[in-house]
Amino acid sequence: MIEPPLWHREGLLVAVKRDHPWWVSHAQMPTVLPLSDRLWRVYFAARDRSNRSRILAVDLDPGGGMRIVAEHFEPLLDLGPPGAFDHMGVGPSAALMVDGQVHLYYTGIIVRQDVRTQSAIGLAVSDDGLKFRRAFRGPVYSTGPFDPFFSAACTVLRGPDGYRMWYTGGTDWRTVDGQLDHFYEIRTTRSADGLTWDPRSETAVGLKTPADAGFVRPWITETAHGQRLWFSCRGVSYRGPGEGAYHMVSVLADARQSFMGALERVLFDNPPIVVDFDSWMQAYACIVSYRDDWIMFYNGDDFGRAGFGWARLSEGAI
Repeated sequence: MIEPPLWHREGLLVAVKRDHPWWVSHAQMPTVLPLSDRLWRVYFAARDRSNRSRILAVDLDPGGGMRIVAEHFEPLLDLGPPGAFDHMGVGPSAALMVDGQVHLYYTGIIVRQDVRTQSAIGLAVSDDGLKFRRAFRGPVYSTGPFDPFFSAACTVLRGPDGYRMWYTGGTDWRTVDGQLDHFYEIRTTRSADGLTWDPRSETAVGLKTPADAGFVRPWITETAHGQRLWFSCRGVSYRGPGEGAYHMVSVLADARQSFMGALERVLFDNPPIVVDFDSWMQAYACIVSYRDDWIMFYNGDDFGRAGFGWARLSEGAI
């Protein structure tokens, strides 16, 4: 049996700014956009005192040990208006360059009375990657015949035959420990232009065992062995240390370009200890190659309450 490769944790990279006028917790869902060999922009969601998230960013030098070269700590995309799908929160999911513009796919959140929240996927565009405007007033992907509950946390690839999205799709709300909690899997759909998406989505990776309750935040890497899908898993009980806590996994595409194989857990050569920012939870990874390495940005305990960190892996390892 081949042992999985061991990532090396490099530590907390972006921490919450305690003196910020409204950013009081979290730097969630880091989303990288490589701009050049020495400049990467990482978007993330920052929460205010009312637990509403807005999108901020940092610029990093990947050739200088991920040194922060610029901070963009005013909202790059603010909350939507009352009644909109993103009125109570926005968070980044995928960023790509399209004809000289940055297209930022993001998760919009509203609060409901019957369940806690509902989410959908929006699209914002920018000429400089910092000042964003909504492509549409509504989401580009939401509930529908194949997505009855919610959609969120997508990744998008552009190819010669159009666009492919993998995203987090809600499958159910169930009562757990006396309260309703959501269950979700990884789903996929396609688009010719990145704007209008086929509502006939499909399951990419469904919940595999009775212990599984959520698969979230897909990310695709192109490796020498083919496409690899990364995402995070949780069990029914996940809000603290234990077997159900979030952890990161990956699966390699098979000959049919589907992800039906065994899940490989992300492991570290320097596992976290109790005082670390990621002591019991590691989730929401985005992964890109840089020179001879793979670089991962990810969140730690309590969904990234302290900020986000990074890890490194030799490129040939996957």
